[in-house]
Amino acid sequence: MKSILLSILLSILLINCKNKKAEESTTVSIRSVDVNHVIGIGKIEPENEIIQLSAEVAGIVQKIYKNENDSIQAGDIILELKHTIEDANITQLNSVVAIQKAQIKVDESAIKELQIRYANASVEIQRLQNLLAKGAETKQVVDNATTELQSFEANIKKLQATVQVSTMRWKETKAQVATAQAQLKQKLITAPVNGILLELNIQPGNYIDSKQIFGQLNPEGKTIAVCEIDELFANKIKVGQSALIRNFGGLDTLTTGKVYFAASFLKKKSLFTDQAGEKEDRRVREIKILLDNPSAILLNARVECVVALSKIN
Repeated sequence: MKSILLSILLSILLINCKNKKAEESTTVSIRSVDVNHVIGIGKIEPENEIIQLSAEVAGIVQKIYKNENDSIQAGDIILELKHTIEDANITQLNSVVAIQKAQIKVDESAIKELQIRYANASVEIQRLQNLLAKGAETKQVVDNATTELQSFEANIKKLQATVQVSTMRWKETKAQVATAQAQLKQKLITAPVNGILLELNIQPGNYIDSKQIFGQLNPEGKTIAVCEIDELFANKIKVGQSALIRNFGGLDTLTTGKVYFAASFLKKKSLFTDQAGEKEDRRVREIKILLDNPSAILLNARVECVVALSKIN
């Protein structure tokens, strides 16, 4: 009986030793594999990132000028919010500006008239003083003329002060017009840059809040693939390496490209992480690939990025 148990134990030990050697052999063979390419999961994006469109102010959509997939230039009006109150305010302020400007002109004309009369009165006083010196005129007449001259001078100064105040009010009202026009401009939602309007989820009559996103704009520029490479192969990636892009899980090449950016650090997986707080031990290196034929693939498509460490067959 003892000999049988001893035989069984020896057999178990021999099997365990063989399994351990097999595992070690497998591990050695995996580490010695010559990797020709590295595959990462990626997403197709514009190099300058998709712009989320929003309005600076709240309002009701009155008119839409652009449609999805339209090419637009910076400054083009995308949509217009109702601006009846702003229009009325500008009209009223412009009316006030016109009245104030007219009043300034009237006062300036009155000043010129008084200055002429003042000059004539000055000449008249000189004449009367000469006559007084010769005994041909009375002092009372000279005094009356002097008082009239002083009255002209006082009225000129008063009107000049009035014109100065009126001018300040006129400039203030013009500033109010500029503010009202700026408020009106906020009702016209324009494109911030050149690009293609990807999405517009708003209709005439809809109310939108300030900063509410109503569409997306693909800015003019290059299209890239942003990929994540597992940390196991992260150090093998170099800028300038060739790459091909294919559908996730597919074998057909959609387009090719070159690695033009490789992050200098590892981070948690961010692309296609479906659940908040998802546990993930492995880290990744983000790379960016400039595509040779971006029209062959759609933005936001989930893809596989195959980076060649040597020539890809």
